[in-house]
Amino acid sequence: MSVAVKRGISAKAESRKCAARFWRLFPHLLLCLSLVAYAALGALMFQHIEGGNTSSTKDYLEFLGQIVGTIQNVTDNASYTHQDIVKKVENMMQFEFKSIWLQRADRWTFFGSMFFCCTVFTTVATCNLLVGPDERQCMLSATASVSCQHVWHLFFLGHVS
Repeated sequence: MSVAVKRGISAKAESRKCAARFWRLFPHLLLCLSLVAYAALGALMFQHIEGGNTSSTKDYLEFLGQIVGTIQNVTDNASYTHQDIVKKVENMMQFEFKSIWLQRADRWTFFGSMFFCCTVFTTVATCNLLVGPDERQCMLSATASVSCQHVWHLFFLGHVS
């Protein structure tokens, strides 16, 4: 014998309760699902944008070759001291080094990009973002601003019901 029959509750009333619970839970589940889908889409986009940048490796290797060439040329000249060589390399590093070279394209796997997206979701607090001049900063700003809206909607919907 079912629990509903033992308590004297009709099947229709029981199904209404079940439907009410479902519709109370459905918006939250849909929001979580949309956040996961949004993170997956963002991960694919970041993987494509950041992972597709292989030309910077070639530029980096050329830069390293220039440093090695400079050191070889300077060490051949006896008038340069150790401090002069360090100063020359320091100037090259300061003015010619590009920070994009620190990012390797092979690090931007799908799960690495997903981790980055989730980090952006959880660290955006004020939604005051500046859009930078290049596509990476624009992409980060767009992702962060939309994720901030998701967080506010989640907060609002979590306290409504």
